[in-house]
Amino acid sequence: MTVLNETFSDARFLDAIFFDLDGCLVDSTRAITNTFNHTLLTSGIAPRSAEVTRSFIGPPLRATFDRVVVEEGLDPAFASVLVATYRARYGAMSASETTIFPGVLEALAKLREYAPLAIVTSKFGPVAEKLVDEIGLRAHIAVVYAPRDEHTIEPKEVTLRRALAATGARPHATVMIGDREHDVLAGHACATATIGVLWGAGDRAELEAARAHAIVAEVDQLHGAVREIAMRRAVDRPSDLSQFNPGSPA
Repeated sequence: MTVLNETFSDARFLDAIFFDLDGCLVDSTRAITNTFNHTLLTSGIAPRSAEVTRSFIGPPLRATFDRVVVEEGLDPAFASVLVATYRARYGAMSASETTIFPGVLEALAKLREYAPLAIVTSKFGPVAEKLVDEIGLRAHIAVVYAPRDEHTIEPKEVTLRRALAATGARPHATVMIGDREHDVLAGHACATATIGVLWGAGDRAELEAARAHAIVAEVDQLHGAVREIAMRRAVDRPSDLSQFNPGSPA
């Protein structure tokens, strides 16, 4: 086992709590919407509505642009050009157009009582690391797990498995928290507990369909949801997670 952060060797109630970044810890709607439409316009493609660009928050960037080029009837290889254009603008503007959700820093302070914290995101690693530094999250969550190859699509499940392996966290004693089905489905694939949040891009129907173990509508409800999972963790049996009612509010 390789421990990337010494705090992971001294977990208390859970082994780890992993958070998605966009739509969970930070409100990146303006940054992502503006950057997507900048990318499309500079490439001669009609911009998308706010509703459509909101759905782009969460999935891997390359997968989204693969979809766009299919919709536009363009050469599939053009998706790489769109990704490069997007990243150039996003890298310059993301920090000024992204905010930490109200209450998140206070919630993180409470949740550190239960386990070490880390970010597990589909955002390209260097981009995610830069944003975490610039927006002021690094002091609260030091470790970021993210795709490192900008030319391939890395499913969230793969990133989450790498985080579990790096920290030595046991899946049944780990919580994955996010706002989209990709976060919840990755948790199920890796056998972690899952919490869906409703202040991001996903809605209740999406998170219920993905069978989140708990769904919370407000940031201050996270502590209670994690506490319930920690109590089940105390008996140290993987089967305890089956006691949750998937999709139920915390």
